[in-house]
Amino acid sequence: MTIQEVQLTAAEWANFWTYYKGEPQQEAAIEMLRQYINEADPTLLTQNATWVQKYREQPKGSGFTPDKPFSYRVTEHITYGELCLNQESRRFTQGHQCETAYRLCQFAEKARTYFGNKPIIITSGHRPEPINSQVGGAPGSEHTYSVAGKGAIDFFLEGVSTYALQDWADKEWPCSLGYGAPKGFIHVGMRPPGERIRWNY
Repeated sequence: MTIQEVQLTAAEWANFWTYYKGEPQQEAAIEMLRQYINEADPTLLTQNATWVQKYREQPKGSGFTPDKPFSYRVTEHITYGELCLNQESRRFTQGHQCETAYRLCQFAEKARTYFGNKPIIITSGHRPEPINSQVGGAPGSEHTYSVAGKGAIDFFLEGVSTYALQDWADKEWPCSLGYGAPKGFIHVGMRPPGERIRWNY
C-alpha cells in the first residue's frame, strides 16, 4: 500500500483531532499522525486522501516558508510582514525560523481569543544581525531566530491591559516570557531546550 492509497476515515480523523485539540497537544498530534501514516497500518486506514499527503509534506500545521510574500497570513490575524516590520532585511531565511514563528503566532492568537478577539499588535519580531545590535537588542536575543527552536515576538492586544495579558501569559506560556508590561508589551519567546524562563525589563 502506497502513501497515496492511505486515508483515515472522516470519523477517525475527527476523533483523533478532537482528542488532541489545542497547543502544544495539537503539534504532538500531527507528529503522531505522521508516524501513523508512515507505518501505514492497513487495519486502521482506508482508501485515499490528499490531505494525508499534505500534512506529511508541510511544516507542522503550516505552509509558511521564507519566500512567502509579506501579505501571507501566518495565522488568521498575523501576516508575515508584521513579523518583519515589512522590511526585506528582516525576512526569514530558514524553514526552522518559520516553524518557530508559527508557534509563537499561534499563542498570540490564543491570547486574542481569550481576551475577546482584540487585535494583536506586534511591536517586534525577527531581528537578524546586525539589525538586532543596531536597535540595541541583547546579544544572542531570541529575536534573532538564529537556531532551530529559538525566536520571539513582542506584542500587546489593543484595548487590553498589558498587565492582564502578562499575567495570563505567565500561566499559559511554557517557555520564555519577558515582563514588559510596564513598557506596553509582553515578550513571548523560545530557546532550546524550551525551558520556562522569566525576566523583568
